[in-house]
Amino acid sequence: MVIRCYHGLKVHGSRLPILDPSTSVIYLRVFEDSWPGDILDDDIEIMIRKEADMKGAVLIEGFPSVGMVSTIVSNYLIKVLDLEYIGYISSRYLYPTAVINNSVPMAPLRIYFGKPKCKEGNICEKVVVVTSEFPPPNELMKPLVDKMIEWTHEQGIRQIISVEGILNSKPNSEGDGSTYGISSTAVTREKIKDLPDLIQLENGIITGISGVLLYEAERLQRDVICILADAHPDYPDARAAARLIESLDHFLPDIKLDTQPLIDEAELLESQLKKAMAQAKPAIPSHPVMSDSSHMYG
Repeated sequence: MVIRCYHGLKVHGSRLPILDPSTSVIYLRVFEDSWPGDILDDDIEIMIRKEADMKGAVLIEGFPSVGMVSTIVSNYLIKVLDLEYIGYISSRYLYPTAVINNSVPMAPLRIYFGKPKCKEGNICEKVVVVTSEFPPPNELMKPLVDKMIEWTHEQGIRQIISVEGILNSKPNSEGDGSTYGISSTAVTREKIKDLPDLIQLENGIITGISGVLLYEAERLQRDVICILADAHPDYPDARAAARLIESLDHFLPDIKLDTQPLIDEAELLESQLKKAMAQAKPAIPSHPVMSDSSHMYG
């Protein structure tokens, strides 16, 4: 069988090879224009159900990450700041599901907004939260970030803060891990240096939405901050989420964020996990069982 390639016009349809049965030749069409990036850009829509004045607001982005800490932080802020569901981001390439909250079906990628009360009781900083329980596919991340940066600029949103959980370098240790910060602008990087509970990230790699947000914002000179906390990958890490919220306090100085409920939740979860592990010990074999799927990282 012979395989031949040829150039053709851009077609937004099937990408299956064309088979010529008379010659047993498979023709693979090579598109001169990119696919599917061009239609991904056009497919993403930000749907606002209730108009809101977001000028000067801070947007907090929370997509799923290690220990589900981004989702925990987002939902905590929505609850304690009494933020309102005002819209969603739509794309045929997002996970096809509905999130049910208080008997109301919602889109998987949602937008919340509010003007929470300050520590003194007055209306203070406007807050926008963009969150989802499902990570977007890799092909959608760059177009999604482009759309978010464009939309936040149109709305007059002054700053984007991305919260992330990263794999704890000491997953078997107890107690607090570390919290890191990195910004797209020199001014905010200087601020991070002065914060005692944030380690300025000097070298490393940040993947996903946060990574794309950072390098695109640096190119466009938009103010984006990424705060990352060591988290446990095996369960929802409320303690790591509490550390992220403590760091958020530096960038939302007029809003008092109480992390004690999350710490209480973390202690309860840790107690339950220890009890479950103790009960499971008799069933664990004395010698490790190796499998073909074992992996080594390092």
